[in-house]
Amino acid sequence: MPQDDPYALDARLLKCFSVVADELHFGRAARRLFMTQPPLSQNIRRLETVLGVPLLFRNTRSVRLTAAGEELKRRIAVIERELSATAMSVRRVHEGQEGELRIALTPSAAYSRFPQCLYAFRKAYPGVRVEVSEMNSSEMPDALRHGRLDMALMRPPFADEDLKPERVLAEDLVLAVRSDHPVARSHTAGLPLADALRCELIGYSRSTSRYFNEMLQRLGRRAAVAPEVVQESMIPTVLALVEAGIGAAIVPANLSRARADTVSYLPLLDCGDIRAELLLARAPDQTNAAVDNFRAIMQQWGGDPASC
Repeated sequence: MPQDDPYALDARLLKCFSVVADELHFGRAARRLFMTQPPLSQNIRRLETVLGVPLLFRNTRSVRLTAAGEELKRRIAVIERELSATAMSVRRVHEGQEGELRIALTPSAAYSRFPQCLYAFRKAYPGVRVEVSEMNSSEMPDALRHGRLDMALMRPPFADEDLKPERVLAEDLVLAVRSDHPVARSHTAGLPLADALRCELIGYSRSTSRYFNEMLQRLGRRAAVAPEVVQESMIPTVLALVEAGIGAAIVPANLSRARADTVSYLPLLDCGDIRAELLLARAPDQTNAAVDNFRAIMQQWGGDPASC
């Protein structure tokens, strides 16, 4: 590379100049740099050659900066501050303190403890930009594998092992009915599963709500009762149909926060171990520490995810 090429600047030459500019004395600068004066002088001359300008006025008694030298000293200080900030930012991204976290969640997850966890995460890690999108669980694996997401809150059938699925929530099931429905008035303490399945129900579409469709079938097998489905829908639209009086619906307990003025939520008895599970899945080989930090927040809100 030619010596007069400005891109030949390197950190070593700039460091030598910076110390000389601070000390305005070659002897003291050399001692600070743990080198002798001759190579230090050579480095300064090389830098002047590269830039094509004199940086110092020097004689046997003093050393002073030229106008160009003053400007270079100022710019080196700016560069050093920027490098320091860059190094800190890189470390903070590595630790999940800064950067970006792209999350997808199923529509029903919006009624879980996710909003509280997200609020707590944003308070604890204000330097992380969080992007939340609603997505069907069936679409999430492809988005994770192609790097469009960092993590997803999804339903079990779609979480393959390479996505490192981890259960973060297991909700009890309830029967959602209009508050003026006879069942709502007579079974406030809970309703046997078999009786709930004999109600006219809003079921779930297999194409758009496969998980809840299969869950309803499991409940039917457990109670030996075929669900009385009058219409199919998906969460949260199912609650609008319940409010309209078209039928009742078996839903996760966290949905009881919605439409509570017109819809009653009755605990279901005899469901056994059938609960609405939510899994945290992550991109394969992802290194975004913000995912682990978000997971830790979820642990604080609900204990160890493995035991939820």
